[in-house]
Amino acid sequence: MKNYFNKFLRKERTLKKEWVLCFLVAIGFIVACEGALEEGNPFGPSNSGVVISPSAGKVNKGGTLTFTSFGGTLPVAWSLSNTTIGAINSATGEFTSNQNAPQVAGTATVTVVDAVGDTSTATIQVLPNPLNIGPGSSAQSGGGTEVFTVTGGSGNGLVATIANNNSSSTYTLPTLAVADPTVTVTFTDPGVLGTQTLTITITDSENGDVGAVVLTVSAA
Repeated sequence: MKNYFNKFLRKERTLKKEWVLCFLVAIGFIVACEGALEEGNPFGPSNSGVVISPSAGKVNKGGTLTFTSFGGTLPVAWSLSNTTIGAINSATGEFTSNQNAPQVAGTATVTVVDAVGDTSTATIQVLPNPLNIGPGSSAQSGGGTEVFTVTGGSGNGLVATIANNNSSSTYTLPTLAVADPTVTVTFTDPGVLGTQTLTITITDSENGDVGAVVLTVSAA
């Protein structure tokens, strides 16, 4: 009986040692993981260890803007989703819009990746230049046509749209005919509907520049 009891005590002491050892190993694993997570994700990209400032940037054509990363593990690398509007320095995060023609307006996604694969994104917008549209806003009486001429921009690939400033009006919208660099608007007499105020928006599809004029048509 005594021998049995001694064996039981020895076994219990061994089990206690094994439990203590497992507990210490578990604590060490948790501490190690926490330390690794502070430096970056050891199990792959988490999209949470690095952020970008600014989160949404805007520049004029020909302009530059430097993005900065915070957090994450150095070194970081930068990339741009749309290189038609410009380029980004992969090491410094400096975005430079196209310096040579055609300078294109538009939006792109900026991505930063740190040394352990954590990522973050921001946006960059290159703003359009205003198109010069002659003769500018115009007032007409009765039906007829008005020709608008665009100067500036690339002079190619013009796209025109027209909208009635009174969205509830039943006036039939004028037709548009585009022949670079002109847009011809053919309109009817509004008659009893009274004066109609129309906005013509013209966009240069090659470089993104945009302009607008107002055409006011009254009954003859």
